[in-house]
This record gives sequence, C-alpha cells and structure tokens, in this order.
Amino acid sequence: MKQISTGVIAAAGKGTRSYPRTTFIPKPLFRIDGKSILEKNIELLVKKIKVKQIFVIVGHLAEQVMAEVDRIRPLYPGVSIETSFWTRKGLASDVASLEGKFQGPFVTILGDELYHNSDHQKILATLKKHPGLTASVAVKETPLVSHIKKNYSVELEKERVLRLVEKPENPANRLLGLGTYLFTEQYFETFRTTPPSERTGVIEITEVIDRMARETGAVYATMVRCGYFNINSLQDYHHAVYEIRNEDFDRFKKTLIIPAANREQSIDDVLNDFKDSVDQIIVVDAGSEDRTREIARSHGATVVAFAGPREKEGAMVMAGLEAARGDICVVASADGTFRSKDLPKLLEYMKDCDMAIGTRTTRQMIEQGANLKPMRRILNLFGGKMIELFYWGMEPRFTDASCRYFCLWKDTFMKIRPRLHEDGSLYIAEMMTEIVRSLYRCIEVPVTFFKPVKDQAAGDIRSIGDLFRLSGMLLKKKFGKIH
Repeated sequence: MKQISTGVIAAAGKGTRSYPRTTFIPKPLFRIDGKSILEKNIELLVKKIKVKQIFVIVGHLAEQVMAEVDRIRPLYPGVSIETSFWTRKGLASDVASLEGKFQGPFVTILGDELYHNSDHQKILATLKKHPGLTASVAVKETPLVSHIKKNYSVELEKERVLRLVEKPENPANRLLGLGTYLFTEQYFETFRTTPPSERTGVIEITEVIDRMARETGAVYATMVRCGYFNINSLQDYHHAVYEIRNEDFDRFKKTLIIPAANREQSIDDVLNDFKDSVDQIIVVDAGSEDRTREIARSHGATVVAFAGPREKEGAMVMAGLEAARGDICVVASADGTFRSKDLPKLLEYMKDCDMAIGTRTTRQMIEQGANLKPMRRILNLFGGKMIELFYWGMEPRFTDASCRYFCLWKDTFMKIRPRLHEDGSLYIAEMMTEIVRSLYRCIEVPVTFFKPVKDQAAGDIRSIGDLFRLSGMLLKKKFGKIH
C-alpha cells in the first residue's frame, strides 16, 4: 500500500468575511480551546494520518503564520514543517505549486476548517481499500442543506465520486463536502488541463477533483464523523468556540475572587450565597481589623493578604486572579451588591467569549436604595462609550465601565496581565480595554444591582476626574507606548 507521508495546510487566505478580526490576525491563528486552528490541523495530520512532513501555504499576514509554525515545530520532533508562499491564484494553484517537493500521495486541509474529535484516520483505510485511486474527498452527512450550499456537494455511486459541485443551489443529497482531500500525483497532471472557472476566473480545486473523477473514475469519498466548523465569518468562529466549550463545560473549574477590607457585616452573606456555585473562593484581604478573615476561613475560603492601601482594589483583584486555580475566574465585590443568581447568565456567555461583565445600566434591575444615582450611572455609561469610541473598528459595545461583577478565563487574564497597570478605580475599564485591543471578546450581561451593606468608592467611576483619567489611559494605550 502507498504511504501518506505528506500533509499540506492552506493558510494563506485573507478571510475578508471575518473582518475586522482578520485585519489583525489570520483565520488559521484564531484560537479555540487553547490552540490555534493551525495547530489543531497540524496535530490532526500528525496523529491521525501519521505524516512525516507538512507544508503550510502562507500569504495574508504571513509573518504571523510563520511565527506560529516556528512555535509549533518543536512540539513534533521528527516531523518536518515548512512554509511555502501562495501564488495568489487560488487554492488549486497554491497546491500545484508544491509539485516536485515531495513524492507519493498527500493530504490537503483548508487552514480555516476545524475538525473536533474527528476520525480522519479513515482516509488511510480508503487508500488501502482503493489502491488505484487518484483522489479522495472527505464528506460527512448533515441535516442542514445550507451548510452544503456554502461548501460543495458530492454525488456518489457507492463510494466512487461521480460529480462535485461548488456552492450548489440544489444539492442532490445530504453529503457535505469538506476541505480535506487526499491526492496522488495525478492531481498535478489534471490541474494543468483544467480551465479557470467562469465564476471566479481562477482554477478551482473542486473543478480539478471533478475533472479527475470524470476522467479517471478513481476518486472516492471518505465518510468521516466529527464536529465540523467552517470558519467563514466571526459568527462561525464564535459558534465553534461555543459548541466546543459547551460540550463539556462542567469540567472547567470556577474560582470566586472577593477583594475585601473590614467587611464582616457583609462577607458572610456573600460567601453563603456563592459557595455552592464555585469550586474555589479567594478573599483578598487588605489588613482588615474586624472578623473578615476569620469569617472567610470559616467558609473554607483561601485568604490572600494584601499589604497595599485599601483603595487599590485593582491591585487586590490582580493578586486574587494570579492566585486562582480555576479555569474561569469570577470577581464580585464584598458589599453584597451582586448575587449568585446572575452567575449562570455570565457563565453562559463565557462559553463563547473571553470576558463576561455585568452592566448596571438597566434601571429595572437596580434595587431601590442601591447607590447608583443617575449621575453615577451616566458617568459609567459614558466611560463605556469612550472605550467603544477608541476601539470602534473592533466593534465593542459597552454601557458600564466599572461593574465589579465579571468573569474572565484564567488563561486570557495571564495573556493580558503584563499590560494591566491600573490598581485603583479604573482597573475594570483597563481590563475591558485590554480584552478588546488584544482581539478577544468581551460581552456585557445585565445584572441586578442590590443595596450595599456599606458603600465603598473603590473600583467605580464616580466623578468627571475619573473620566479624564480614563481618557488619558486610553490615549496612552491607543497612541502611546503602553504595551
């Protein structure tokens, strides 16, 4: 049996339908479940197909893709991973440009397609069963005709491919053509005789395969089972993130972080309210002189001592986040203004974003007596809109710049931690800003705001002066040398 020793990943496209994100980062570098799509596809080729060399075709933002290849390469000793530049004439031409660089059959994967828990090793079985094949296309059954219309359809006679149609108007069946192809050297010969598409003006890879099927009668389908995500748009990307996280969301551990100082009047109620909703509780104590620490420990909470001034709530929260062991960090104030009943809402959005933050600008959800008078609400609303304005091209939507109830993935926090400098009332606005400018996703969720046991000014925008300081911070991050 012929051996498949080579893999090709097409990672050159501009991804215009994923604007504005693809202006700054190529789609193959979108991260899902802690890994880039490129890394996941390299992993698939090595572990499922057992390839020994991989060619990554680069083009748009090539330097970033090449840097990611350099990062991944040491993870697979014994596997040669090289890059090759695109032809700017379409995928079929990009693949054809590799002629002469390797021998034998090879597997090509589109760099913006993600296969979750796939059985791609079936491609090896297809080659063994049909040793005279010239190509094979991966297909999967789908109940959604709309998915086929965005990819290509495959018409079969048993396992033999009769016809491929790119973006069909009326698919003949429920078989979705995937961006995984097994080719032999016949591909290069057929490519040279395939005319450019009337629709696009370039040679389409599906038309090359369709021609091979008609001329050789030896193109076969490989039926695979997997979670399949074609990342055409940002909506596709967020859907993929949600589905993969949602599949086993309960496995993620949650840490609650509470900054506190002299909070014996409220901390007991807060801990009783939240303790059944999280896996770990950290109380960051700024030298309390009352029973705050004692009460926290009685609930099994970890107490982190904070030696700085009590008004430096931002620094207190950073200390708690750094000490957290959970995958998801939940931050809530110690004054009883927020309740665990809203946590499921925040966590639901954590399935497809990097930070979910409460917003207190829905009047119907502000309890009578809560200290959120119109002026304070307007100041925080204006602060949120300032962040929007500075990063308009990244399409954030904020209505509250300092809600002290939010969730954040721990690995996301560790990535932005070096750029977090605010230790006082602007720390939340800075975190929101860094999430946006780092091309992560922050979503606001309306939460109920209750009357505090004892009001505190820390961690909130309460004056025009705070807005001026926020403006200065945003100007430095946007145009200065803050990194």
